[in-house]
Amino acid sequence: MTTEEQTAENSVDLDYALAAAIRLHQSGQLDQAEALYQAILEAFPQCPEALHFFGLLRHQQGDSDAAIRLIEQALVEAPQYSDAYNNLGNIYNKLEQFEHAAEAYGKALDLNPDNAAAYSNFGIVLGHLLRFEEAVEAFTMAVSIMPENSEFYRNLGNVFKKQGDFAKSAAAYRKVLCLKPYQSDNYENLCLMLYLLGHVEEAILLIKQWLELDPENPLALHRWAAYTGELSQTRASDDYIRQTFDAFSDSFDMVLKRLEYKAPFLVADAVKEIYQVTGQALTILDAGCGTGLCGPLLKPYAKQIVGVDLSAKMLEKAEKRDCYDELIASELTAFIQAHPASYDVIVSADTLVYFGDLSDVAKAAAAALLPGGHLIFTVERSEQPLAQGYAIHPHGRFSHTEDYLRRVINSAGLTIKKLDRVMLRYEVDAQVDGFLLVAGYDSNR
Repeated sequence: MTTEEQTAENSVDLDYALAAAIRLHQSGQLDQAEALYQAILEAFPQCPEALHFFGLLRHQQGDSDAAIRLIEQALVEAPQYSDAYNNLGNIYNKLEQFEHAAEAYGKALDLNPDNAAAYSNFGIVLGHLLRFEEAVEAFTMAVSIMPENSEFYRNLGNVFKKQGDFAKSAAAYRKVLCLKPYQSDNYENLCLMLYLLGHVEEAILLIKQWLELDPENPLALHRWAAYTGELSQTRASDDYIRQTFDAFSDSFDMVLKRLEYKAPFLVADAVKEIYQVTGQALTILDAGCGTGLCGPLLKPYAKQIVGVDLSAKMLEKAEKRDCYDELIASELTAFIQAHPASYDVIVSADTLVYFGDLSDVAKAAAAALLPGGHLIFTVERSEQPLAQGYAIHPHGRFSHTEDYLRRVINSAGLTIKKLDRVMLRYEVDAQVDGFLLVAGYDSNR
């Protein structure tokens, strides 16, 4: 066999083996794919495709450092390998190393300016970097290349929302709804923009369409109650909370930072005021802990902090803070009722805004406190007299009157130690007013 024939045979063998490895990889047979990639690289250590796909497999296996090394090696061998740059960007994006991700996507697009997915990925990380104008340009390019892709319009709507351009965001979300008319979150996104634009009547018509398609949808039912004021429940449903905050978990901390979110600091300051110094060895329940923003502020006072929340994805974020001794997915009232005489302090930062009737949770908290314990929470404030003492609003949260809070806390057998008017955060450039309430017993039980 001549040298040319041997080279051709090796090429055929490599192509066949690589195709087989990729098929195994794509079908989820990762161990078999790994063995075949390794065999290929033993015979052809400079094969860029094998290095690239083996890197992707390593990332799937949880070894992102090895994945990055392999893909960077592939790019040394094949500097024009646009797909490798795009996937390198995807890995950096997953690791939240957004500057590195943006650089990789930029190189992918320099090599292949027709890659709509790379433009969309680039736009997402630019949004994380608060480079919104560039993000709009990237998503606009993605849309121009693939005008029937609803995800690209959704991404465009998201970045317009972050910019505060609600009209353009609504226009993008309308396009998404045209392309994907039966997807729940498409209705949710557009409803929110219509509310922020002040077009509540139009939003109500949209919700009617939504409920015709999906009569039991918890997001639609909650929006209907919020926009019409027709209360069928006295609190947001568990399914609404789960779906909303699972979807919100990735961007929750960043969004609240922009809104100058005060509630965790308010409840932590109340704990500090009561107990004066750190090292008090308190048992603390963070009821509705979300991503754990209260955790680092409470940890200096605690021998144990338990966090409870309905959203499993929010709890995943809280776990990364390494502040909580235990994190439990549960409805908070039921959880508190199941733990009588267990806590020195129960805090709830902006969670009870999804409750109208607070009587059950207040009674449960009173029973769950240890002697000398305190209940500390924030809610949104209503200055208007309300027949029930609370009302739901178009933004989807409840507000409460001062008289109602006093009645509920007294009925639970607790005494109000503090009831301060506070500013909780900003929303659509307006101040959101609330109450900080601290309650306890007059004497030890």
